[in-house]
Amino acid sequence: MNPYSLPSIISFTVNFSLALIVLVDNPKSALNRWFSALIMIFALWNISEVVILNSSSFSTARVAAQILYRIIFLSPAFFVIVAYHFPKNFHKHLTRPLFYVLTFSLPVILLSMSFPEFQIEVIPLNKANDVFYYQLKYSLSPSFIALLITALIYMIWGDILLIKKIPRLRTVRQKSQTRFFAIGMMIIFFVYIILNLLRAIWGQAISYYFVSTVFTLIIAAFFFTSIIQFKFFNPSRYLTGGITYSILSSIVLAVYFLVIKGINESIVTWFKIDSYVIDGLLIFVLVVLIRPFEHRLHNQLDRLIHSNIHQNRQNFLKLYRELQSYLEPEDFFSRIKKYLTRHFNVEKVLVFNYDPQSLSYVEIEEGDKVPAIPADCPLILTLKAKKQAVEFYDLDHRKILSQFHDFWEKIQTRVILPLIYNDELLAIIVLTRKKYGLDFTQDELEILSIFANEIAGALKRNRIIEDLRLKDRQNYQLEKLATLGRLTAGIAHEIRNPLNTISTASETLLKKDIPEEDQEELKRFIMEETARLNRILNDFLNLSRIRPAQIISFETKEFTERLILSLQSSDRHGIQISYEIAPKAKVMRSDPDLLMQALLNLGLNAMAAIRERCEKDPDFKCHQGHVQFEISADTNHYRIIVRDNGIGISDEIKESVFDPFFTTKETGTGLGLSIVHQIVDTLMGKITLQSRYGATEFTIMLPRKI
Repeated sequence: MNPYSLPSIISFTVNFSLALIVLVDNPKSALNRWFSALIMIFALWNISEVVILNSSSFSTARVAAQILYRIIFLSPAFFVIVAYHFPKNFHKHLTRPLFYVLTFSLPVILLSMSFPEFQIEVIPLNKANDVFYYQLKYSLSPSFIALLITALIYMIWGDILLIKKIPRLRTVRQKSQTRFFAIGMMIIFFVYIILNLLRAIWGQAISYYFVSTVFTLIIAAFFFTSIIQFKFFNPSRYLTGGITYSILSSIVLAVYFLVIKGINESIVTWFKIDSYVIDGLLIFVLVVLIRPFEHRLHNQLDRLIHSNIHQNRQNFLKLYRELQSYLEPEDFFSRIKKYLTRHFNVEKVLVFNYDPQSLSYVEIEEGDKVPAIPADCPLILTLKAKKQAVEFYDLDHRKILSQFHDFWEKIQTRVILPLIYNDELLAIIVLTRKKYGLDFTQDELEILSIFANEIAGALKRNRIIEDLRLKDRQNYQLEKLATLGRLTAGIAHEIRNPLNTISTASETLLKKDIPEEDQEELKRFIMEETARLNRILNDFLNLSRIRPAQIISFETKEFTERLILSLQSSDRHGIQISYEIAPKAKVMRSDPDLLMQALLNLGLNAMAAIRERCEKDPDFKCHQGHVQFEISADTNHYRIIVRDNGIGISDEIKESVFDPFFTTKETGTGLGLSIVHQIVDTLMGKITLQSRYGATEFTIMLPRKI
């Protein structure tokens, strides 16, 4: 094997591997089968060149050249059939077996008429005449002219098919793919014709060889770019399996093979040593040398294929950390809109948040200026079914978007992003067109789908906290009303008696015939009752405003399972949550609502501590996190222990964690543990804390006999 054949070997390796990738991706698809055949035609083209360049005799090279001649004039027919199928087939009646036969019949007949005088010749590539190459012979032969015209018609035919499809395609991605494929194939055809026409002005065959081999590599690069960068197909599972990795590895292997083959021939020539041991040793050296390069090629190809994912990962992690803490809805969605606008170059982002009062999704900023999306419209059903980023042009506009189609067309909508958590559509993000006229790539759509899933989890957690806060506010309002009622009744009862005494004494003093001694006594009564009224008012002002506990009996297991379910619904990191109930604690007597609120706060704090450790400790993964609830009882008390293996609480702040408004988080309120402490006090219990790195334990002791 001579070095001249190296470019053809590389091109063959790339094309053959890509043909297998496309075929294995979906063997049942007609598009996959014919596109694979088109690439395989060029792989056979490459192998024919390899045979010509390595032929030891002129006759062998001539046979390979005649095979190459057939491949050259059959390839446009393959292109026409692929053009009918790519990316969608709008002419299904024209792709039956008879159509395939008719498409190939014309070039096959013309090739048969040309046999054996094919207009291709084998020429020596060097002065030694031991390496051959090929060139087309242009003549006025009717069969040759007919083949050229047929090839030209077929290429124009295929390109017209592709260009006419573009307006009918819905998605921007399909339009970009079709445009790239049509232009690329036409350029390949005309460049090849021009190269062969210019062959006449080149003085040396070697000049044509170099230009032709570069052209061969460009064809391989075109198909590689089509599949990897433009995502004509979705071969990611096979890429990670190693098929495409082997392309670059094979290229390196071919280079090493030629080097070691040269070394072996030099050893035979200079030292007259021809041994299988030497050959085996050289192969071993080849394997050892190629491994580091192969590993590096794998890493580089992975970064190339997933460049957008690697580029956005750090930015997304930063945003996700910000969303871990509770944010008000306006701030929450504002950060998301800034992220999408900045990192995806989107001109405008609209967020439709679910409004339970109107049973529709309402834009958070524009309000009534933007049409709301009813929760029962077909668009919502479609988004719930797809559960991923959807291109606007991929929707059935006549049925799904009839109510607000004009508005979305006016703002030039491109992508609709549903935020779905456990089959619940929480919100809808609408992305308009990108700046500078760019399109959303397939990688970006996949990234947006992943983004939507993660953000939906954060939004759901926000909603849970909002519901808890709303419940707290409602309970607080009820408590205030109840307290006000009790205060009113108590004040009325306690003040009525002193007022009666004062009123009676005053009426008696107004009489003129009261002895002086009795008058002094009545005045003393008035003073005493006035002081009593003042004490009563002070006592009421100092009353605690906490709602009294409503003690009832309840099943501990059912209560705990409801608690675990609430915590799991806010977890997106696979944190383990378990519980253990002692036999004596199967039934509890306490206030289940207040106790649920306290334990839910402790559970959320434990999960936040685990996530913080996961971020700061590279050896600790979130799925290793564990939150455990242990409920037991003795004669006088219930004991509830909440354990976690999170970041822990330092000794310096242990004494302050229950203080109102004390927090170590930038966006925390500092009320969670304070509320827990007040609730435990209301339940006539006590709460203690023990903590170190990787082990935190809150213990609540509640009286058993109430």
